[in-house]
Amino acid sequence: MCGIAGANHDWLQSRGLDPATAIAAAVQELAWRGPDGQRSVRAGAWWLGCARLAITQPNSHQPVERRGGRFVGVLNGTVTNARELWAQLLPGAERRRAPPNDAWLPLLAIARGAPGVLQQLRGHHAYAVVDTDTGRLWLGRDRFGEKPLQAIVERIGGEPVVVAFASTPAALHRLGGPAPAAGRIAEWFRFGWRHETEPPAVAPNTAPPRPPTAPDLRTAIVDSTARCLDTTVGAALALSGGLDSSCLAAAVRALDRRIPAFRLDADGRAPAERSAAIAAAARAGLELRHVEVGAEVLDALPRLTACAGQPLGDPSILAMHALARAVAEDGHRVLLSGEGADELFFGYRRYAALAQLPRLRWLRAIAPRWSMRYAARWLRAAVAANPAAALLAVTPPGFADQVLAPELTDGAELEPPASLPRAGNDAVQAARAADLRGYLRCDLLPKVDIACMAAGVEARAPFLEGDAWAFGREPSALGKRPLRAAFAAELPPEVLRLRKHGFALPLDRWFRGELPWLDLLAESRTRQRPHLRPGGVATAVDRHRAGRTDLGHGLYLLVAFELFLRWQEQGIHSSVPTEPHPRA
Repeated sequence: MCGIAGANHDWLQSRGLDPATAIAAAVQELAWRGPDGQRSVRAGAWWLGCARLAITQPNSHQPVERRGGRFVGVLNGTVTNARELWAQLLPGAERRRAPPNDAWLPLLAIARGAPGVLQQLRGHHAYAVVDTDTGRLWLGRDRFGEKPLQAIVERIGGEPVVVAFASTPAALHRLGGPAPAAGRIAEWFRFGWRHETEPPAVAPNTAPPRPPTAPDLRTAIVDSTARCLDTTVGAALALSGGLDSSCLAAAVRALDRRIPAFRLDADGRAPAERSAAIAAAARAGLELRHVEVGAEVLDALPRLTACAGQPLGDPSILAMHALARAVAEDGHRVLLSGEGADELFFGYRRYAALAQLPRLRWLRAIAPRWSMRYAARWLRAAVAANPAAALLAVTPPGFADQVLAPELTDGAELEPPASLPRAGNDAVQAARAADLRGYLRCDLLPKVDIACMAAGVEARAPFLEGDAWAFGREPSALGKRPLRAAFAAELPPEVLRLRKHGFALPLDRWFRGELPWLDLLAESRTRQRPHLRPGGVATAVDRHRAGRTDLGHGLYLLVAFELFLRWQEQGIHSSVPTEPHPRA
């Protein structure tokens, strides 16, 4: 796990930058991602740099170079089928207990004239390889976008060409990119994330869909889990008690591994989840360690905002970071988690709603404007032009009407870019496709990456690693039926009957207490922001604290956005404090 950066030498000079200084500054900006060493090199027409978190081969370094420096490469993340690829590129290396650094794999594929190997990479990674003789750059990332990769693309000869790239917006800014910006504010305040289109020159470099190599779903997940656990450092499992993580616990047991399981117990969460996690851990023979947290997890938000270089609208990043810190403090460097299962196997409650949602446009005038209870959200979806977007929203329409400046909301539908069918199986398929392109790639996976990397931990998602995605393509999989069937005999009844809760924090209750963040929202500096309606913040706080509606997530969004603006105003510089990273 690392942070990577690169830029074209001539392009940097055209921006008035000294190339060596600019790449060094970009790498330093990534030091929170890679506290184990920072290095940059000139690679012909390019400069490449890496800040490294040493998960494999702790004594190696990046960038890596071959053939007297003709080929130079960097990689962020892990290639989970590395042994299979080493057998092709360097026979014998796959039999070592610790094969060479994964960063060598894309470079060797290019150096040996086998670029097709790049299409075979599994796992979570972003990489760059430069041929210094020709100046050509190969840039790629994993299928689902687990590893971040920001890029500046310019049209040269009518074609999009990458001229600079980095793992974070702040690092890219050091290479002549724009300062991190808020983007579509109204969209962010409605959904908690912004849909971002990936530049065509940085499209995921993966092969077209292929038939699964595993004979059944259970085997595919067990195989993926085995590849994710192929590491010489300590590994752990994030076990919430939900279906996804409990299936991973069963897969770990099938591999006869005894890694510890960690569960976050946020003050006020449902006790049923705790009971399910205890039962799942006992069935799998795993030691379960509880991480008890309260509202103090919000204290990490300023640092995580500076790490991300963007407003963080998903509060579960704080829960994930608290869990990752506990994992790191216990001496582990790899954390398995269940990201992707809800999208791959139609696990969200909104998919079931979309399958049978009636069209009630004539009730639009009486649809509730403030409630976030499920019945209210369902009715808003039934009357909405875009039902999937209405179900995905994390704040009610009244919040935007009352809090955001009129020019941001008046006449705006505030929908994600994707146009979705209205109801039925087509709507379910379209919503799932939009979640894979947007929600998973732009919210959930960046959240996990930032939360874990800021704690010195590498997150790995077995559901996204291999063939599991091929077993749940049709809406007949609603409610994760294939997953339930695959592991039914190995899961305790507490897990099978548990309703989905998600990795949520009790924000509604916390924001009715005495949080210091309420003082931040009361400051005139905050309330005079141009994106806010005069008096709107006070109204939202009063409504919530009086119990007239639940706006905990909305108040969190106001805090998160204000912290981002204040980070911007301090100047974009290498000011992210690096926490100690315990060695395994």
